[in-house]
Amino acid sequence: MKIKCTCENIIVDQTDYLKNKGYLISDTQWFDFWDAVDEAIKESEYSKAEKEDFSIQFKQQWVFKKIWECSKCGKLYIEDKNGELVSYSPDSKKYNRILNEKSS
Repeated sequence: MKIKCTCENIIVDQTDYLKNKGYLISDTQWFDFWDAVDEAIKESEYSKAEKEDFSIQFKQQWVFKKIWECSKCGKLYIEDKNGELVSYSPDSKKYNRILNEKSS
């Protein structure tokens, strides 16, 4: 996937572990997500095939939205539920490395 930013920069998403790509979850879905994780751990007596099936179902919940940050102007592009991109521009008009921060 390639996103052409309004600043003319091209955001490329063709691999994993990208520094300018992330995932966003709403507060209303946050606790449901962790409840599902807890349930998966609790139900660990499932067979390997059942666990794989559960994992696939879990990933298909689509509670996370994809988000990309332009490395030139810092604009954020967020994928909505229809797969369309919605953009947000930082007041600073610069790349803020919002998605490229390392936790301490």
